[in-house]
Amino acid sequence: MKNIRNLAMVFSLVVAALAANAQTTFHGSFQLTTEARWGKAVLPAGEYTLTMNSVQAPIVIQAVNGKASAMAVAESSVSAAPGGSYILITGSGADRTVRSINLPQLHRSLVFKPLTARERETLYASLSQTIPVRLASK
Repeated sequence: MKNIRNLAMVFSLVVAALAANAQTTFHGSFQLTTEARWGKAVLPAGEYTLTMNSVQAPIVIQAVNGKASAMAVAESSVSAAPGGSYILITGSGADRTVRSINLPQLHRSLVFKPLTARERETLYASLSQTIPVRLASK
């Protein structure tokens, strides 16, 4: 009987740990004013939500209207920059590309497409945009 009780206790702890890990770490929303490439996906202008279970997991991006969705995996992550949560997009026209998302709540900035040396040199001279991310209330 004692072994069954111990087994039940271990099982309960494992289930609780799995349930805790299953909780989503980050929910947010943002608006694209024009089309942008995020990884291999091209997202049209519109309202989006994003969900991420951990900084190592892919970000799930879904259009509020249900017409577009994507998953994006960060190439790397660095310490978060000051200035709140935002998505950094560079380029103009059809060349708008999501470069990173800054998430100070998670103490990380996820990099999806790193800037080349030339792009870093001209970043402030070229068209760049940061889009605020609104945190979902719990």
